[in-house]
Amino acid sequence: MASTPLPPPFGATPWGKEWLRRVEPITATRPNPMLPRARSLARSESVVVDTNTIGSIRCVVSAGKKIETATFAVPRYSAAHKRTALRIVTSHPTHGRGSGDLPDALHAELVSRGLAPVPTDVYTACTCYSRTDPCVHVTAATYAISLIVDQSPTTALAIRGLDLVEAAAPTDFPARWMPIESVDAAVFYG
Repeated sequence: MASTPLPPPFGATPWGKEWLRRVEPITATRPNPMLPRARSLARSESVVVDTNTIGSIRCVVSAGKKIETATFAVPRYSAAHKRTALRIVTSHPTHGRGSGDLPDALHAELVSRGLAPVPTDVYTACTCYSRTDPCVHVTAATYAISLIVDQSPTTALAIRGLDLVEAAAPTDFPARWMPIESVDAAVFYG
């Protein structure tokens, strides 16, 4: 009998776990009855990240017959914080950065320096009329963002305005490789 694959866990990395702490705070004194529904919406792909730009995320959530839009406004790093964060990123090994993966030690160092990828002052809004804050749509969108950030931690820094292309130096290539831009086509093809 074949078993069905388990869905990826939410918050599998510190990068995604930081998003989860927004809806699953450690200080919670009672269970939130909305969380199972929100997790179900995120797992069933009822949440689509419509727009992901610097400082803003817009998600479309299909809950039953209604479609709601959840938006997140994430403050950008200031110029000084951006320089410090870039310095920290470049001090860590570069393997995986091109694929979107970043080491957990980098996350720990950013948080210890007060440069958390998810700040505490994220503004959220939804088009629904729910009185709860956050509503099930914002919560489901947070779970979906957590999955995305778990798969590609560079997304967490890009939302805050940190361009990792700036952090990549030409020396990031192994010795046997060279950047394609450095090859002169006329000379190469003769």
